[in-house]
Amino acid sequence: MRPSSDSRTALVNRHAREPLTAARAVAQYVPKALPPEDWAPVADFARAVAVDVHPSDDRRAVEAMRTLSQFLVWVHREGLPLDREQVFTPDVVSRYIQVGCAHLAEASRATRRSDLRRFGTAVTSKAPWEPPEERLRANQRIVPYSADEVARLLEVSTLQRTPLQRRRMQSLLALGLGAGLYPREIWHVTTDSLVERHGHLCLATPGRQARTIPISPPHDRTLQHIREADPGSMLLGFVAADWDRSRLSRLMQNIELPPDCPALRPSRLRVTWVKEHLEHGVHLGALAQIAGVASWKIFGHVMPFMAPRPEDEVFASMVRR
Repeated sequence: MRPSSDSRTALVNRHAREPLTAARAVAQYVPKALPPEDWAPVADFARAVAVDVHPSDDRRAVEAMRTLSQFLVWVHREGLPLDREQVFTPDVVSRYIQVGCAHLAEASRATRRSDLRRFGTAVTSKAPWEPPEERLRANQRIVPYSADEVARLLEVSTLQRTPLQRRRMQSLLALGLGAGLYPREIWHVTTDSLVERHGHLCLATPGRQARTIPISPPHDRTLQHIREADPGSMLLGFVAADWDRSRLSRLMQNIELPPDCPALRPSRLRVTWVKEHLEHGVHLGALAQIAGVASWKIFGHVMPFMAPRPEDEVFASMVRR
């Protein structure tokens, strides 16, 4: 006769038949690559964080737990307290990627960095994570800074408490308002990128859209001063890895912006630069080439904000009089 199952066996069989949900995947997860004595002190903390990042299914729950387990065991070994606001910060995560993930390929480090950044923004309220940039829909625009906003940004840059803070903010403004660099380009230019062309200080940008850009005043003087004071350095006075998704946040973390100062966005600086040149009558085709545009979208952002010209001047210009 076949023995009947007792209640414990029935319970195990019932659990085996139940689908694995995200919550159960988190609760049951045990890392195979970590010693039990390392995992035990952080297990409950890791599971609580994983629940709060709301993985959508069991696979993503396991991926989240795998990332969290490795990160939190490293954090615990470093002697840091298991406190969300102290653990999930840009500095701690960046150090973990650089030190604790040195054995991983760059693509894997980038993925882990992105995941931890996402977790950090979800489970902290005080840690200085940079807000993610919104994806632009068809009806959304990047708004240029007004003249008053530009003046306030320049004023605030002179009021920073340390020379390094002043340099970082002033050089960021100069690269955006004076040279119109793409946000991704500002991290790669050095004092050696500054060149003379036709009697003007220019910036030679590297990469796929290499070009030479004349630097608008007064920003040419800012960058010239940096070249004279610190030759051979990054113009920002800051070195960031390509895979670092919070490099702007880390650059800005000690820069003080008062409440009446607009938020500092490289994309808005670039659009403001385009607007200024169009309003000064720079040839559209030449500006597009110097701006390194891949499409005409940026001009669509600018047009609604350009200062109108008197109709008689426009008509006279169009009939060449």
